[in-house]
Amino acid sequence: MIRPLILAFTLAAAAGSLAAAAKTIVVDKLAFGPAPRSLHVGDTVEWVNHDIFLHSASAADHSFDVELRPGATARVKLTHAGKVSYICRYHPGMKGQLVVQK
Repeated sequence: MIRPLILAFTLAAAAGSLAAAAKTIVVDKLAFGPAPRSLHVGDTVEWVNHDIFLHSASAADHSFDVELRPGATARVKLTHAGKVSYICRYHPGMKGQLVVQK
């Protein structure tokens, strides 16, 4: 009887981890690539800097602020629903917005 319970718990845990997704935004030529669609709370956004310049991805609501050295990657876990505008602190003309659903 213990084995079916362990299996059920393992399957439930695996199903929960599959719900969260990893999405990528590429930074290149002084621009953020398009924001991924279908973002949900719990998803991870991976920022990849293909540019030769130092950048940041800094949320207007201060929910995240990552620095991206040339060639670097950084990850942000989305913790709340809503629209989150972001900019590059070093290049304020670089802007974007995430739309995060529950």
